[in-house]
Amino acid sequence: MKSIIPLYGKLLRPWLAVIVYLWILHLMAVFGIHDLEPLLDRLADWSAILWTLVFWLSLVVLAWCLIALFVKTRIALVLNDVGAKAALILVTAFYFVRWLFRWATVLGDPDAVAYTLVLVCVVMGVWVWRRRKNWRQDKLNDLSLLDGWYYFALPVLIASALILAVKVWDNSTVLKANQMVVSRAASLPVPHDASQPRPNVVIIIADSLRAQNMSLFGYRRKTTPFLSRFAEKSSVFTQMYANSTTTGVSITTILSGKHPFSHGRLTRLLPPYNSFENLVALLRDKGYTTAAVTSNLEASFDYLGLTEYLAHGQYANFSRLTLSWLRDNGVYPTLPGNRMYDELSQFLPFLGFPEKTLDYGPADDTFNRAARLLVHLPEPFFLLVHVHEPHSPYETPVPFRGKYAKLDYREVNQKISSANSARYQPELQPFVDAHRDHYDEAIEYLDSELAQFVHALGRNPKTRNSLLIVTSDHGESFERGYFIHGEDLYESSVHVPLIIKFPNQDRGEKSPAPVQSVDIAPTILRVIDVPIPTWMDGKPVTSGTSLEERETIMINYKEPNNGKVYDRPTKLAIRWKQYKLIASCDSQRAELYDVVFDPGEQTNLARREAGLVKGLWGRLEQHLAKQRSDRRMVCR
Repeated sequence: MKSIIPLYGKLLRPWLAVIVYLWILHLMAVFGIHDLEPLLDRLADWSAILWTLVFWLSLVVLAWCLIALFVKTRIALVLNDVGAKAALILVTAFYFVRWLFRWATVLGDPDAVAYTLVLVCVVMGVWVWRRRKNWRQDKLNDLSLLDGWYYFALPVLIASALILAVKVWDNSTVLKANQMVVSRAASLPVPHDASQPRPNVVIIIADSLRAQNMSLFGYRRKTTPFLSRFAEKSSVFTQMYANSTTTGVSITTILSGKHPFSHGRLTRLLPPYNSFENLVALLRDKGYTTAAVTSNLEASFDYLGLTEYLAHGQYANFSRLTLSWLRDNGVYPTLPGNRMYDELSQFLPFLGFPEKTLDYGPADDTFNRAARLLVHLPEPFFLLVHVHEPHSPYETPVPFRGKYAKLDYREVNQKISSANSARYQPELQPFVDAHRDHYDEAIEYLDSELAQFVHALGRNPKTRNSLLIVTSDHGESFERGYFIHGEDLYESSVHVPLIIKFPNQDRGEKSPAPVQSVDIAPTILRVIDVPIPTWMDGKPVTSGTSLEERETIMINYKEPNNGKVYDRPTKLAIRWKQYKLIASCDSQRAELYDVVFDPGEQTNLARREAGLVKGLWGRLEQHLAKQRSDRRMVCR
C-alpha cells in the first residue's frame, strides 16, 4: 500500500493537467456573451463538470496504476508521460480545428480553413527546424508535465473546489433563512379557518402540451385516458391560453400572476424576473414550504430568478452528473454549463452514470423524484413539478415507442430536426407528421406517468385533499409550415390544458370561460384564503365560477435568424369572444379568425371585418401601455 500511493500520485498528476487543459479549452468554446445567469452560478456549474471529469479520470488512472504494479516503475512513468503528451497534442489539435471551422462559418469561406492549416503547418515546420538547431538551449526552458500540474492544473482545481464550497454554503444559508421565514409565518394567526388545515398545493406543468392532441379535448387518438378519468372529478377549462410561447416567460407568468407586459420578461433573451412580487415568495411568507422539481433548464428556478424563495430547495432532474449530490445542494445547471455538458457527453457518455446522460429529465424520473420529496415536505407545502414531456425530442420508452409513428425518430430527424424552431417546405410535411406521431406517443407516456403520480398523491394522507393543477407552458406546432413552438400564435401553439382538482371536489365540470396562464396564481390564493395582491393581473377561477367575457393576450418568441437576435416579441394576439386577432409587428400584417366556426384558422377575416380589427387593435394597445418602461414592446 505504501508503494502504490506515491505511484498513483505520479501517474495521476500529468493526466489532471490534461483534463484541466481540455476543460479550459471547452469552456472557451461554449462561452456565450448572452448568458444571463449570475457569474457564481456559472462558475459553480462549470466546476461541477470539471470535478466529474476528475472523478472518472481518477478511476481510469487507478486501473492503470494497478497494471503498472507489474511493470518497472520507470517504464510505467515514461509510458504515462508519453500518453499524456499525446493526449495534449490531440486535444490541442481538436480545439484548434474546431476554432478554425467556427471562424470559417463566420467568414463564410470554407477555403479559409485549408489556407490557415497550410500556414500553421509552415509555421510549425519552421519552429521544429529551429528547435532542432538549438535543442540544447531550448531544452533548458521546456515546461514539463509536472510544471503543468503545479502551476496550472492544481490552482484551477483548488479554485473550483472553493467555488463549489461557496455555492453550497450560500445555498444552505438561503434555505435556512427561508425555513425561518416559514416557521415565523406558521406561528402567526391566519385568516383561514383554524379547524381546517390549509390545503397543500401541487402544480404540474407539462412542457409543450397542446390541447388539440389530447383525447380529453376530443382528439381522435386516446392519448390522455387517465386525464379523461381524472377530469370526471375535476374542473376542466376548455378555453385556456398560454400567455407566451416560450417556457421561461410562460412559467414566470404562472408564478407571478403578472402578464409578460407587467413582469417585463418578454422573451427568453431578457434577464430573469427576480422580484419578490411572486406567488412563491408570497406562499413562503404565509408559512408554506416551497419546493420545486424541474426537468429542463428553462423551467429551473435559477433560470427564472426565483430560487431564493424556495424554502425546501429545487431538485433539478436534468443535466445530471456523477456528482449529482451537488445538484441537490444548490449547484444548479446553467445555459453555458448545459452546452458544455451536452457536447462532452457525446464522446464521454458515462458522465451521468449510473443515471441517464440527458439535457432533460424523463417523466418517470421527474415524478418519482417528486413523489419521494412529498414524504419529507412539512405541511402546508407548495410544490411545482415541471415535466419535460411531451417536448421534443419526443423519445419514449416501450410500449409507447412506435405505437403511432411508422418512421423511426432518427430517420425523421435527418429530414427535419426538432432541435430548433423552424419553417419548413410543404414537401417535408410527411416527416413533420411523423414527428407529430412521436409527439402523440410522448403525450400518452406522460399521461401514464401522471396517473402513477396522482395515485401516489391519493395514497399519501398529506395530499388527499390538496389543490392539484395540471397545465402547460405553451403548445406545439406541426402545421402551416412551422415546426415546434415559439414564433407562431395559432391555436396549436397557445391553446393548452388547464385541469384543476379543488380540495374535496368530487364532481367534474367543464367551463368555457376564457382563462389564461396569468389566472393560475390568483386562483391558488383564492383557494387557500390568502388575499390577492393588487400587483397580480390575473383573475381567480374557482369551481362554479363564471367569468365575464374578457380578452386573453398572447405574445411570441422568435428564434435568432441569420445573425439577428430578437429580444422582443415579433407577434402578439388577442382572443375576444369567438374572435382572435394575430398582429405581426415586424410586417404590420393582421390576421383575424373566428376560432369557434373556423378552429383551424384557415379563413382570414381581417379585410372583411376591418372595424373589428381596429377595435381589437385598440384593446391590444391598452395592454401595451401597461408595459414596464425599461422593457417595452412596440407593435405598430
